[in-house]
Amino acid sequence: MLDENAPQSVCAVVVTYFPDALFPLRVAKVSEQVDHLIVVDNGTTGPTASGFGRVLVRPGITLIRNVENTGVAAALNQGVKEALSLDFPWVLLLDQDSTPMPGMVATMVECGRAFPHEARPAILGPRTEIENYDGDAGWRPGDGPWKEVSHVITSGSLVSTAAFQAVGGFQESLFIDYVDIEYCLRLRSRGFRVVHVRDAVLRHRLGRIAKRRFLRRTVHPSHHDPVRRYYQFRNALLVQRAYKRHDPAWRRTNRLILIKIACLMLLFERRRLKKFLQALRGIRHGLLGRAGRHGEVAFQVTKVPSELK
Repeated sequence: MLDENAPQSVCAVVVTYFPDALFPLRVAKVSEQVDHLIVVDNGTTGPTASGFGRVLVRPGITLIRNVENTGVAAALNQGVKEALSLDFPWVLLLDQDSTPMPGMVATMVECGRAFPHEARPAILGPRTEIENYDGDAGWRPGDGPWKEVSHVITSGSLVSTAAFQAVGGFQESLFIDYVDIEYCLRLRSRGFRVVHVRDAVLRHRLGRIAKRRFLRRTVHPSHHDPVRRYYQFRNALLVQRAYKRHDPAWRRTNRLILIKIACLMLLFERRRLKKFLQALRGIRHGLLGRAGRHGEVAFQVTKVPSELK
């Protein structure tokens, strides 16, 4: 995927929705590592909108404003398509509360250059340090500088625009949650590679993670809002059913993750009844194959032209 003779220019795409006061500082850190920055705002209003809007009016930054929340997938597609119009070969995707550590982008680009297979990676992800989480990062002593994985999270991922054009954009009917997983599984089902890069580091916030003790072990309930539980459980079922033949190992692992999320939610989180009911609603819609913001559309995997299969 990577043309070794072409200059490795990178455009960043950040999706925002009522970002916090530290967002301008994160923008500055991102801008240091990329050639251009595209911010897609998903309906932020009031003082927050005017405040960060003024910060973004400067050379090297494109601001796209949506009048309402169109969902993460739709906003990512807007940003990547804008980067395509500017002829960038690689796009760095970021959440509004993520911070790339020094050299993160250059390390991933270099990994793409040095990848030892004829088929270049279509998406690379950094090692993620999650705020208030001290769990296993997935790397073991003796691991090399990169490894192929089933998926990487959206924030911090470096996406090939050529692969994006080949397999289609992010699945907008998922709205939020499992958008990154579905995209990576689709890439892999088409023969592309998904790569995790050890020495590229991103600091990231996930929900409102807390530490609790359970059966002499430290666990990390995420305290997501009730509506997120709807999307998590619905989209998990939709994606598992769509890719049941392509990655059975991921499906088994994901089932265990859902069970763990449900247990921690019921044991430690507030508003657990609302969250449980939203999870049940999500399971129902998942079994019925319903997607969209409110379950109003049928879920279908993005179709790829036959000549690209």
